[in-house]
Amino acid sequence: MRAGSILIKTGLWFTMVLSTTIAMNAQQLGQYTHYMSNELIINPAFAGGHDALSLTAIHRSQWVGIEGAPTTQSFSIHSLAKNDQMGLGLTLMNDRVGIHKNFTAQASYAYRLRLDRDSYISFGVQAGVNHKSSDYSALTVPPQGINDPTLELIDYANTSMEVGAGVYLKTPKLHLGLSSPKLFSSDTELNDSVSIALNNAHYFFYGRYRTPINPNIKLQPNVLIKYLPGLPVSWDAGLNAIWNEVLMTGISYRSTESIDLLLQAKITPQMKLGYSFDYTLKEVSGLGRSSHEFMLNYIFEYSNYRTRAPR
Repeated sequence: MRAGSILIKTGLWFTMVLSTTIAMNAQQLGQYTHYMSNELIINPAFAGGHDALSLTAIHRSQWVGIEGAPTTQSFSIHSLAKNDQMGLGLTLMNDRVGIHKNFTAQASYAYRLRLDRDSYISFGVQAGVNHKSSDYSALTVPPQGINDPTLELIDYANTSMEVGAGVYLKTPKLHLGLSSPKLFSSDTELNDSVSIALNNAHYFFYGRYRTPINPNIKLQPNVLIKYLPGLPVSWDAGLNAIWNEVLMTGISYRSTESIDLLLQAKITPQMKLGYSFDYTLKEVSGLGRSSHEFMLNYIFEYSNYRTRAPR
């Protein structure tokens, strides 16, 4: 009986470690419902895309009510250089999943090739540092202890360099982007016999198309396709309505995960606030029924430099 009890508890402990590791693997870049207002996070070629100095901050609480559920904060700042060809940007991301913490700081550079007065294709690169840490000692251990040294609980911390690249096409109606914010994969050794993938290459395809319905209303379908090696392809598809360029309402579907409602409003001509509510579908409802996301964007107009209206 004693041996059986130890075996069962050891199995439960392994399940806890595996589940938090999988969560961290899937959340390495965070997850956003406001991705259409946070494009620099997924594509460095978007740097300068608002044709002015632009600041965006996002906070996301996922699967509210579940202990150790993911929380994500991001901040981005980018601007078009005065020659109208180069964009510069900086992104900061803080992500926490259970016992795992993930912080990234990256600088972006983009170069534009004009197709016509209102259209261009942009090529971007980014580089920065990523710091990951895991507090395995916070996990519950069977009271009898574990004698196998390969199962010892450890605390882990690692800082590494990261590079990414992307390409972005912008026309008055169509936006398309293909990017890899993380170009390289690597495994990390926890001890002599256990290793986990804490860095995976990420690939994104993003597209949106804006078309007027009447002088006051525009419709904007958008899609984001995400691929991480070793995981199934996932995607977000949505439809937004823009009212007088002041209010945007939308609904989207995240594959096998949630239905998302989105609201954005321009409080001033330069400041925009956004909120989204994600309702978890039955397949993953055991993780928690809802997620909440808040977004703030502020665009500074240059007084001594020619700019067109952002977006």
